Amino acid sequence: MPLAYEPWMLRLTCGLFGALAGSFLNVAIHRWPRELSVLRPARSHCPSCGAAIPFYHNLPLVTYLLLRGRAACCGQKISPRYWVVEASATLLAIALGERLQPWALRGDVSHAAFSTLFAFGFACALLIAAFVDLEWMEIPDEVTIGGSALGLLSLPLDPARDPLEAAFGAGLGYTLVYFLFVWAYEVFRGRRGMGEGDAKLLMLIGVFEGWQGVLYALVAGSFQGLLLVLTLRLWPRRSEAAKEVEDEDWLSRKIPFGPFLALGALELLLFREPILSRLGLMP
Repeated sequence: MPLAYEPWMLRLTCGLFGALAGSFLNVAIHRWPRELSVLRPARSHCPSCGAAIPFYHNLPLVTYLLLRGRAACCGQKISPRYWVVEASATLLAIALGERLQPWALRGDVSHAAFSTLFAFGFACALLIAAFVDLEWMEIPDEVTIGGSALGLLSLPLDPARDPLEAAFGAGLGYTLVYFLFVWAYEVFRGRRGMGEGDAKLLMLIGVFEGWQGVLYALVAGSFQGLLLVLTLRLWPRRSEAAKEVEDEDWLSRKIPFGPFLALGALELLLFREPILSRLGLMP
């Protein structure tokens, strides 16, 4: 067996690629909501004091642990989100890289390389959407509209996706949420049940996962989101802030739905066949 196709080497390569990608994702998560370019300035800057970060203090995963979660320039705490994003991207790259193993062991990765690369790009878009929505209650159009456009343009290079299914999934994802949970909900309840960003995110999910992905992300995301809210509500050691709002209508408070849609989409991306088979949705 050629050394270049040893399974551990492929996993290591995917992990390193994922860690580097995670570092870029953190840049996008920080800059896009602030309407800043992800390309300029090229060097990262400390979010606390604005000092430029040298490359040896910007190593994915490692630097955060070595500096114990503090900036080397000013000593301020760094959000653990940076490490979580890099770790998530690393694990996703390794997991998605496993689909290359059968071809790699035969010395031929060309059949699955494009499909895996596009799937990882989709996963990265979901990570950005989830973490931006958690912090800003919005999802950047660069992720949803830009990602959907790139996903449709990449269809000729990705044999794993059907063009008609991708187009139908995109249309279903956007219209289903917009007309039912944005427009109609506002007409009958006086407020929006979901944001337009959620509709665009489901459009992106439809491009990469078809109509099955749209339905699964919507249903599974709703269930998992409700489960989390109920868990936090019933948790015995609630924070002081939670106690202060105990008498509020907690079900009416705004909760970002994008992270739960992204979670459902990632679940289907990693375990598509067993999930759809169990639900009877396999084509």
